[in-house]
Parts: sequence; C-alpha cells; structure tokens
Amino acid sequence: MSNISLVISPLHVESVVGKLDPYMDSRVHEYRLVHQQQGRGSDVCWFFFAKADLSKPEAMVRAQHWYESSRHPDWPGFAR
Repeated sequence: MSNISLVISPLHVESVVGKLDPYMDSRVHEYRLVHQQQGRGSDVCWFFFAKADLSKPEAMVRAQHWYESSRHPDWPGFAR
C-alpha cells in the first residue's frame, strides 16, 4: 500500500508521497489530520492535513480544487 498526503493551507495545497512523519517533517506540528481515505479500487491511502486555522469543510474544498487542477489518477473522491 502506498500513501499520499495533501498538506492544505489557506493559499496552497501540496501533495507529498507518503504520510507525514512527526519525527521527520516539522510541518506536522502546524497541521492536523482532517481526513483519511482509501482510494476506490486502489491500494493508495490518502491523508489530508490542514493548517490549524482551516475548518475541515474549508480544507476539503481546497483539496477538491487541487484535484480539479491536478487530475491525480489515484484520487479517492470523498466518502460520504
């Protein structure tokens, strides 16, 4: 299984291969995990980390916008 993290701030969304590691990546202390989801029919697990001042709905909208511009082939959609 592989992992992809989206690091979501008010102005930028960055994709990172792997899950953010609190021992290796200092951004973990500025962000919180707001969503985790397995890709449909895929072995990719997605982790959505948002800056503390973003609500989960705001972060998810920014993640969706990131997808619309990137069209990442392993995008999981969102579980309801």
